[in-house]
Amino acid sequence: MAHNHIHLHGNGAGKNILSAFFINLSFTVISIIGAWLTNSIAIISDAIHDLGCTVSIALAWLFERIAGHKPTHRFTFGYRRFTLLGAFVNAFILLGGSSIVLYESVGRLAHPEKVDAEGMLWFALLAILFKGLAAWRTWKGESVNQRMVSLHLLGDCLGWVAVLLGSVVMLFVEVPLLDPILSVCISLYILYNVVCNLIVAFRIVLEGVPSSVDYKDLEAEVATLSGIVSVCELRVWSLDNEHHAAEVHLVTSLTSMEAVEGLKESLRCLLSKYGVTMSTIEVKPL
Repeated sequence: MAHNHIHLHGNGAGKNILSAFFINLSFTVISIIGAWLTNSIAIISDAIHDLGCTVSIALAWLFERIAGHKPTHRFTFGYRRFTLLGAFVNAFILLGGSSIVLYESVGRLAHPEKVDAEGMLWFALLAILFKGLAAWRTWKGESVNQRMVSLHLLGDCLGWVAVLLGSVVMLFVEVPLLDPILSVCISLYILYNVVCNLIVAFRIVLEGVPSSVDYKDLEAEVATLSGIVSVCELRVWSLDNEHHAAEVHLVTSLTSMEAVEGLKESLRCLLSKYGVTMSTIEVKPL
């Protein structure tokens, strides 16, 4: 059997994510106050999303700290799959919050209320500033975890840009219906992304082939390696959607130990092209 383990460490990444957490937490509080002052349900939608984002960043920081821990007798695959806990917690927060806001927004479509457009404008500008700063803190990091946090924060800016554009329109034209329309769009966008992330998380839990791996292509390439007579089993799954694992059982015509070890090394190199960082290879003679 051959095993190949890769662990990512990153104290700098942890510090950057922690900075992004405090920036986002501060603005989450500000956006909740802003939603109350402006009576804007669109800002409430983004505030709910910001709360989920804050929880997500906190979990990202936590798992950045423990991701490099070595496997133990209780968790022989290590701690990578613990990140799924964060994904599910964040998803349930966003699902619950966005569903409530969506329900309230539909009610306001029938009975729109006047909002403070100027207040919405200033809060949107403030949000873009905060989100931009948090994204900048994590943008140049080498950690995949850190880059994902940065992309999440940049995505949040899109919601606030929508609020900004809506507030500009309402400064010149009194269209109170625009606020709940923006809220519905933001909530649906959030729910769509949550569902997509949940599908990925459930696929990992069920040990499905990672979406980034073309199983048929991988199987065909493995079969073409010199010395392989047949591939009895080829299993590929993911620990956390970033680090993939594989188990390969094959029959070979090679007889010398040196040749078999060379075959295993070639197979590990091939698997690494598909993002596989942990592999178990069993070779049987013809």
